[in-house]
Amino acid sequence: MSAKAALLERLAASPERFPGTLLLTGPSEGALERESRRLAARLLCPGDDGAGECRSCRRVDEGIHPDLMTLLPEGVGQIRVERVREALSFAAGRPYEGERRVIRIPAAERLGLEAGNALLKSLEEPGDRVRWILSTTRPEALLPTIRSRATVASLPAPGLAERESFWRERGFSEDEARDLVLAVDETEENPAERLKEFRELRLSIVGALEEGLGSGRLPALLLCAEVIAPRGEDPAPGRLLSELLADAALATAAVPAEALRHRAVAGRLAALARRVPPAALRDAAVMAADAPADRRRGNRRLHFEKILIGLYRAARRDGGSSG
Repeated sequence: MSAKAALLERLAASPERFPGTLLLTGPSEGALERESRRLAARLLCPGDDGAGECRSCRRVDEGIHPDLMTLLPEGVGQIRVERVREALSFAAGRPYEGERRVIRIPAAERLGLEAGNALLKSLEEPGDRVRWILSTTRPEALLPTIRSRATVASLPAPGLAERESFWRERGFSEDEARDLVLAVDETEENPAERLKEFRELRLSIVGALEEGLGSGRLPALLLCAEVIAPRGEDPAPGRLLSELLADAALATAAVPAEALRHRAVAGRLAALARRVPPAALRDAAVMAADAPADRRRGNRRLHFEKILIGLYRAARRDGGSSG
């Protein structure tokens, strides 16, 4: 067990010594949500139900325990100060069933200045009957005054097998689970729809690479740059291009398909790898992963055009490893 996991187990096993305010951090919103619910269940459990199967623990998991409150942002906005004041009133009341009350704040980075300041005194001196559990994937975005009042615990990063298992347990096939790990976070509300979009985008990019690098049609690559650099701030298309190019570079070393991220298109990537020098693929993969922060219109498209034109020239000039 890692040191991070051991710390969380000690907290869960000793509700009496649980800090008044805990800040959970980690890369996955889904993992943070599950862990904060698990800790809340342990704090509110009247017995010693480590399995989380008693009536109290089940109600925490369902979000209907009378001594549990969860503060959520409204839509894509911030957590409003009015909701914080409701939580403070809840914290001031006596527990209905046990010895304490628990207040969870997922996405705590979305506490605005006014809402965050309203919390400070209670976070610093919550009293014996209240425990606060804040969680965030972006601790650097939290108000420093909030971070300084919390005990910080970081979740260990879940392994690939664990993340795939999460999706298989929800009814997806092994192949679907593998792609879902690449495509979406565990909190995604419509994973099947997002998976479909992801796979369509992957086929579109691979098809453009085949047409542009394999058949020498530059317009296909320029069109691909338009697809990869949409308006807005979504980094996923550029990241997908980077992963595909990195897989193609690996394919030049004749690694097994199981070593690639995108096994579903491993054969097509291996064919591409025979047309482009490995160094060019590796350099392009690095560049694709580092899209410019400047998001003015056309800037990202020009970035990806530069990458793909560079690959086109490398393929035409060197003819790949087989040339």
